[in-house]
Amino acid sequence: MSLLFRVCGVFLLLSGTTSVIAQEAPTRATRPNIVYILANDLGWRDVGFHGGRVSTPHIDRLAKNGARLESFYTMHSSSATRAAILSGQYPYRLGFQMMSLLPWSQYGLPETDHYLGFRLKAGGYQTAYLGSWLLGHTREDYLPMGKGFDYFYGNLTPIGDHVKKVNITGQPDWFLGQKPAADEGYATDLVATRAAQLIKKHNSDQPLFLMVSFPAPSAPIQASKQLIERAEKEILSFNIFVSEEQKITRDEDKIYLAMVGQLDDGVGKIMDALTTSGMSDNTLVIFHSDNGGAVKRKYLTGDGDVFYSASDNGPFRSGSGSYYEGGLRVPALLMWPKKIKPNISTERTHVTDMYATVLDAAQLVDGENLGASPVDGESILPIVIDNKLSERGHIILNVNEFGGAVLDGNWKYIWRSTFPPEEQLFDIGGDASEDINVIAKYPEIATRLKRTLMDASEDMSTSLYLIDLERPSSHETPIIWGDNPTRP
Repeated sequence: MSLLFRVCGVFLLLSGTTSVIAQEAPTRATRPNIVYILANDLGWRDVGFHGGRVSTPHIDRLAKNGARLESFYTMHSSSATRAAILSGQYPYRLGFQMMSLLPWSQYGLPETDHYLGFRLKAGGYQTAYLGSWLLGHTREDYLPMGKGFDYFYGNLTPIGDHVKKVNITGQPDWFLGQKPAADEGYATDLVATRAAQLIKKHNSDQPLFLMVSFPAPSAPIQASKQLIERAEKEILSFNIFVSEEQKITRDEDKIYLAMVGQLDDGVGKIMDALTTSGMSDNTLVIFHSDNGGAVKRKYLTGDGDVFYSASDNGPFRSGSGSYYEGGLRVPALLMWPKKIKPNISTERTHVTDMYATVLDAAQLVDGENLGASPVDGESILPIVIDNKLSERGHIILNVNEFGGAVLDGNWKYIWRSTFPPEEQLFDIGGDASEDINVIAKYPEIATRLKRTLMDASEDMSTSLYLIDLERPSSHETPIIWGDNPTRP
């Protein structure tokens, strides 16, 4: 992989910026630090505070001391979720509505100056991105340092080995800035250690935005003997209190749970660095998974494919890659000691909300101007700080050339237009497991939500993934036109 990295000198002119949560004009020194931690394919019930099979004390501490978002939704794929975070827009506006980028993909995030890195950098922040990028790698302007980040360390494409740090084609994919990095160790540990180092060395005169995109616990399922043995001790205790069919006996499950424990260790290392550096009180920490836990599927996608379902998405149907709750509804937390009191919110929120939330916390919002046209999300700080209800209407879970899904209150509508076409309507409030399709009972609601999807499609850019299929390639590029059913 031959790549050139260069810091792009892109600056925005922001005038009269005041935060909607501040009472007086902020300075660089008073703006909060923001640490955004993203897990990869972490299931809803893989964390301790949701009754996980192994303990996650550091993530649980965030949950205890911050806001738990119990109805938080992401996108269906790794690339789409990251695009939504950095843009505040539904990925279908950017051409990211299909599947995740692969090592041989030629496209990336479209060029614009409103991405989160640019906005924060222009507002005086030092910006750093660690871990899995997955948003483009073949052109300089597709790279993290071409999207407003001062610093990058990690992998650009889906990881194929957490220890060797190669991508799914076996090519080296681990970088520090513009140069390949040959650091030894497990990717999760390297990312956590680098994050802690950046925090400890940070100049407190300048606010920090640190995005930590852990490659784990996504496939491939790998863990050290020591971590597996630690997980096995907890599993012994877990197995005492569950039925025979619930007992954990497969090696694959033990290794996966060891990876979950390692992810939690990484979160703990970051939180310890914030504490020892005296930054914790004035730091907003955001944590969530990029989508639901991976499950075995009929067709491979190149995005964290597994050959056994080791994650636990709790009561929810399916997993990553789907529009069902198991694919989109994930553990999500916000902790900010100076602003957020411990609470649990059941308001329906979406990953596109995080762009506005971060800019609101950074006091870089000028009235309704968020710098993007349009911004699909809204700041959730009023929800978690002031216990206000969400003013957001429907949420477009996705729309692409072959269908989509929309959430409106408790109603979720899923439409697949490929043959055989299928429409589903679920009452999530009373049927979170999506067992009962009630479209025959409420056809008028389905018709209304179908129209919502049709209206959204008017603003859809052509899928860059589909355009990429036209290019000659020595690789077999997967494409899923309709449903990709789970397999036992």
